[in-house]
Amino acid sequence: MKNNVIVKIDSIFIRLGNWLSIIFFCVVVISFFEVVMRYVFDSPTTWVHETTTFIISLSLLYGGVACYADNKHIRMEFIKQIFSNKIQWYMELLVEIFMLIFILMLTYGAFCSARDAFISPFGTFKMQTSGTVLDTPFPALNKGFFLLTCVAMLILCMLHITRHILTKNEMAVRCEDDEQSLLKQGGNNA
Repeated sequence: MKNNVIVKIDSIFIRLGNWLSIIFFCVVVISFFEVVMRYVFDSPTTWVHETTTFIISLSLLYGGVACYADNKHIRMEFIKQIFSNKIQWYMELLVEIFMLIFILMLTYGAFCSARDAFISPFGTFKMQTSGTVLDTPFPALNKGFFLLTCVAMLILCMLHITRHILTKNEMAVRCEDDEQSLLKQGGNNA
């Protein structure tokens, strides 16, 4: 039951990531617009580069959350495969715990960065701006979104650890199956 809830939460993050991938198409359209304006009409825009950089950074930040939710992040399976199922289960738990520690530290850093981007040294609300001709608040918004993605990763990490602990009984069954197959192989070799 609890495992189904965790899977549903993961699927929400994955579906949201699939919808947000449309943003990359929008960036291509905006960039194409910039090329036409610059080289056909000799009238370059002042907003395209800053806007596309901001949009891509948001997309990449959320992409990390979607990859982790879908369990599609980079990992080195060949190392894990040389061990028994029982040791593999504990190795996966250790990796998830290290991930939790890393995300906790990253969330703290993102909080400090977002706080500084939204609160002036005098303690008043003032969003950090880009300092370009547009002077957009994209840096502050980017840091705030980074904090939100870190919190989402923190929640996902705790859910993944919970799901992993709930699979301990499945791991015990796999270990028994491994032991029985080894005993059968030993009997066949004699």
